[in-house]
Amino acid sequence: MTNFVRFQNNGNASFGVLEGETISEISNAPFDSYQTTGNTFSLGSVKLLPPVAPKKIVAIGLNYRSHLGGRPGPEAPEPFLKASTTVVGHGDKIVIPKIALEEGVKIQPEAELALVIGKECKGASQANALDYVFAYTCGNDVSARDWQQNDLQWARAKSSDTFGPIGPWMTTDLDPTNIQVICRVNGEEKQNQNTSDLLHPVTKIIEYVSAVITLEVGDVIMTGTPGTPGDIHPGDTVEVEISGVGVLSNPVVSE
Repeated sequence: MTNFVRFQNNGNASFGVLEGETISEISNAPFDSYQTTGNTFSLGSVKLLPPVAPKKIVAIGLNYRSHLGGRPGPEAPEPFLKASTTVVGHGDKIVIPKIALEEGVKIQPEAELALVIGKECKGASQANALDYVFAYTCGNDVSARDWQQNDLQWARAKSSDTFGPIGPWMTTDLDPTNIQVICRVNGEEKQNQNTSDLLHPVTKIIEYVSAVITLEVGDVIMTGTPGTPGDIHPGDTVEVEISGVGVLSNPVVSE
């Protein structure tokens, strides 16, 4: 199990391996072979960036029974896309759009296990699906509920700027069938469920999505959220914890 971080130091973006509180810089993105540069940094001395800069985020809706609200579960995964401009990292602000505040739109976080794709994937099977997963990270599929319910499409609801925090780093060699997914708002637990309760497991998601969409290196799949997380407002702090990875924390502000 290795924690890979993407970080900024003196204006330069780099990748590194995190061990304890020390980052060892590496020569390039870890999807290919790399070397250590010999430069080390303390975790607290750098700005953490999103662990990847995905070309696209594929998210899966209605994938925990506890999130269905009594509705029947979908027979197949329900994918949708989030814009790459939703992505922010650990410590970055979730910005609620001015128009959402003016309309009184409910904004909710969604704690999710996020997959980072490590090699181009098209037509994967459930048997080989995990071969395409490089690492796992914390994901927050921030959602504007009124827009989600009332708009014909989910673009505003799911793809407003900053509505896709990921981080704080990405971790390899986890078992995606047994990971705890937790959300806290201002320290109060709102979600807590294991990925063993996913309606459609990670392998089925990858098979289903890659049948029609080419997953590229660095793309992210958010695998669904459990329960009902409750609303967030400017001034709140949202934490997403993924067991084996860590805690992603983001303050909420108004535009």
